[in-house]
Amino acid sequence: MVWQDFTEKVFRFAVLKHVRQTDIHWDLLLQLPDRPLLATWQIRVDPAAWSSQFQAIQAIAISDHRLIYLDFQGEIPGDRGHVTHVDGGVLKLQRVEENAIRGILHGHNLNGPLVLTRTGNAATETSHHWQLQFGAALDE
Repeated sequence: MVWQDFTEKVFRFAVLKHVRQTDIHWDLLLQLPDRPLLATWQIRVDPAAWSSQFQAIQAIAISDHRLIYLDFQGEIPGDRGHVTHVDGGVLKLQRVEENAIRGILHGHNLNGPLVLTRTGNAATETSHHWQLQFGAALDE
């Protein structure tokens, strides 16, 4: 794997609270190099608790989202629910691999190191299974 230098590039992130009927989850959206869309994960733990979780949090990769969602909030067309912009800001990428992403979030509320690691097998239906570690969880 050839490592890229991301220090001169600015990437963004957003966290959206997504409510659809009785389902509530948070979408983590990351702008990654050489991708026209945002890599997106569905997470069932409130971002306010991410840094207090000392075990990895399950994150499910879902379909990539358009860049408009970095700033979007409101009703999603097609009866797909409502999203509230919870946080957003700059993502300082450190490493991007097929099965892992490491960076530092500089948001309004979320500030600190973030690691996403694929836990599922890339060749099976579990390829969308990842784990998230953030902030204090990385101090261990």
